[in-house]
Amino acid sequence: MSQTALELTVQLKTGDSKQFTKSCDTNNTSVTLNSLRQNCFTLQKEVNDFLTTLVEEERSVSNVNNESKTNDSMEDDDDDDDDDEEDDEEDGVNSSGPKCKRLKQ
Repeated sequence: MSQTALELTVQLKTGDSKQFTKSCDTNNTSVTLNSLRQNCFTLQKEVNDFLTTLVEEERSVSNVNNESKTNDSMEDDDDDDDDDEEDDEEDGVNSSGPKCKRLKQ
């Protein structure tokens, strides 16, 4: 007697594959529609949970990479701000605004 099962294979970006298998309950060597339907739902939930975990892991890695790039660019921007302040001081402008001179009347 052969066993009836649902099989689903997920191909990952790494080239690996993950296989999910769900055996169907057999009733006198035949599978009922209800059993097949229930096993499809169960298999779908397992695969969805697996894929959700993969997506969350990728997002966390992506967020860490983006944060490090953002921090690097912010440090570069801070360096540029220092240069701008030095230029402004040479032009008679400081961070609190331009210098005002009162003229004698």
